[in-house]
Formats: sequence, structure tokens, C-alpha cells
Amino acid sequence: DAGFQAERILNRMLERYEQGFIEAEPDKRNYNAVLNAWAKTGGVNSAERAEAILERMEKSNNERIHPCTVSYNSVVDAWARSGSDDAGFQAERILNRMLE
Repeated sequence: DAGFQAERILNRMLERYEQGFIEAEPDKRNYNAVLNAWAKTGGVNSAERAEAILERMEKSNNERIHPCTVSYNSVVDAWARSGSDDAGFQAERILNRMLE
């Protein structure tokens, strides 16, 4: 799955950055690419993974990775493609988080 591969690459970038390779520091675009990959993968698990990454971005002290409109829209898209019975509720919940 593209979502798993994209997240694996993001995690590898984080590992390299923590090892001192400053040029490997992921930024918002890298995180958004992973969110988009999860959204395109589809399924409830993918939406949950995308939301978990969004939460990491929200909780980060690094301004370079704080979520933007694109980040939230990707997670809304992930929920919309999830096939979950409560996808509409979940998507609205994410939109409300963005507006807070």
C-alpha cells in the first residue's frame, strides 16, 4: 500500500534527522504527502492512520510541521474514502478541529 510505504519513508527521514542528518528533517509537505497517500489508499484503517499522523503534527513543537488546510483536507478525504458508516461524522469532526 502507498500509505504504508509513504509512512515508512517519513519514519526513516525522522530517524535520519534524529541521527544528526539535518537535511533529512521532514517538513509539512512531507507529512501532507503521507496524509494524501493514506487518503488514496482507502479503508477505515487508512483514515485512522492519517488521523494519527495529523495528531502528531498538531502536538509537535516544531512549527515546520504544524498542520495546514491541506493537512486537514487530506484526513477528511481519507475518512470520505474509508467506507465507514460514520465517515460523514468523522469528516465533520476533523473539519471542526481545523476551525478551532
